Amino acid sequence: MKIVLAQINPTVGDILGNYKKIVTNISKFSLKADLIVFPELSISGYPLEDLVLKDGFLYEIKMFLEKLEKFCINKNIAVILGAPLKENNNVYNAGIFLYKKKKKIIYKNKLPNYGVFDEKRVFRSGKKYNTIKYKSLNIGILICEDMWFNSLPLYLKENGANIFICINASPYEKDKFIQRKTIAYKLVKKTKVPIVYLNQVGGQDELVFDGNSFFMDKKGNILQKCDAWKEDLKIIKYPKIINNKTNNNNYIEELLEFNTWSALTLGLRDYFLKNSFRKIILGLSGGIDSAVSAAIAVDAVGSKNVLGILMPSKYSSKGSLDDAKQTANLLKIKTNIFNIGDIHKVFYKNLYNHFSKKVKSITDENIQSRIRGSILMAYSNNYAYLLISTGNKSEISVGYSTIYGDMNGGFNAIKDIYKTDLYNLAIWRNQNNIRYFYGPSGQVIPQNSITKSPSAELRHNQKDTDSLPSYDELDKILYLLIEKEYSITEVVKKGFKISTVKRISALLLKSEYKRRQAPPGVKLSLKAFGKERRYPITNKFEN
Repeated sequence: MKIVLAQINPTVGDILGNYKKIVTNISKFSLKADLIVFPELSISGYPLEDLVLKDGFLYEIKMFLEKLEKFCINKNIAVILGAPLKENNNVYNAGIFLYKKKKKIIYKNKLPNYGVFDEKRVFRSGKKYNTIKYKSLNIGILICEDMWFNSLPLYLKENGANIFICINASPYEKDKFIQRKTIAYKLVKKTKVPIVYLNQVGGQDELVFDGNSFFMDKKGNILQKCDAWKEDLKIIKYPKIINNKTNNNNYIEELLEFNTWSALTLGLRDYFLKNSFRKIILGLSGGIDSAVSAAIAVDAVGSKNVLGILMPSKYSSKGSLDDAKQTANLLKIKTNIFNIGDIHKVFYKNLYNHFSKKVKSITDENIQSRIRGSILMAYSNNYAYLLISTGNKSEISVGYSTIYGDMNGGFNAIKDIYKTDLYNLAIWRNQNNIRYFYGPSGQVIPQNSITKSPSAELRHNQKDTDSLPSYDELDKILYLLIEKEYSITEVVKKGFKISTVKRISALLLKSEYKRRQAPPGVKLSLKAFGKERRYPITNKFEN
């Protein structure tokens, strides 16, 4: 038996495009393999959110599935794929087996309802089902979460399953590939049944899917694996594997920095391409945030498709302007310089007169940020460019970002990365000579942007540490408050001053309204701002 792992990148709602991708690959392998496997909900894309509640959408899915059935009748290959199906006024997350005129449909049993998942809101859970007989195989189909619990796999084992085929749309987060391997290993060791784990790849809004599909034998060895972070198709021979040796490939995807950077570039690229933008635009300040964001953009879509705007004010240092220019030179991107000094003077003068000559320092700082935000949005509007904002998770957590200013944008690649992690990523990217991304190899981020003290440069001699603890301390506190959901008391027990923790916790609480209006960004952590961490804006609970 030859089984094709078809690790594809579907687009949510693009039923025709997904259908074409599926039939193209079926045709490609029709005479070369016995079975081809596509991801969970591959004809519709994932996650569907409330799109799956639209009858018109489900009807179109049904029409294309009927078309696919007719297409498969004349092909010498069986197909497994995923789709949303409506039956008796209930919508199910379905796995579909097609071979000639034979069709079998099973429904996902375990619906995830945590983190970014809310499948119980839109799908009905299916009942247990039997294996599917095909040639020498008794196939036990599993859909994503079904693999993480023993009940259905053990039932299928009792029903005669001699192979599990698990179709997935499993988004990336730190250590997720290790988790999947561990769960699969425990399952095959318990059941003595090998497993095909087939995952989708690509970006969808804030989620990014890493692929990393694999075939694991009943001893727990991975004998074949698809590449991470890109569409890939691999053929496995079952039960005979050539040389029967584990294929470890010295997985580069075990490297945290590589995974993080790949997730950022793929998430941004697919947001850019799937939403039909022409170019990416961002402000270049000379700081670490904009330098890393620019490098991610170039690695995602190439130098020709990125434009940097330099917007110095009377507070901007020559060093920062030079660093911004060096960023552009290293990345080979075009720039425009838009001095905001005159605009700022006019803005300040008018407010000064209307505010009874009492313009606060923070108001003046935010004026500058909003001037820059307006200029960038004007470019975005005028040329249909995707504006990316450049605030990191540390700043967004405590509200050190200006709403309708530097928060302006359609996407934020570094939204889920703490400042200290950003520095580590910058150092790694400068040392990276792998020709895996679209940008230049080697140094792409100015050394001075990495080593200098961070500053918004919205007043003379301003430093971030004027009003915040060092980022090393801040990020540790934020991690405990956000990812770990620790109370103030629990954080203090980790060795931090109670006054500092209370102040940071208060800033985190008060900034929720800003985060609610921030652009989407790539999810990397266990608690990214957005779908995964949902706190009320009006909230008086302070511990």
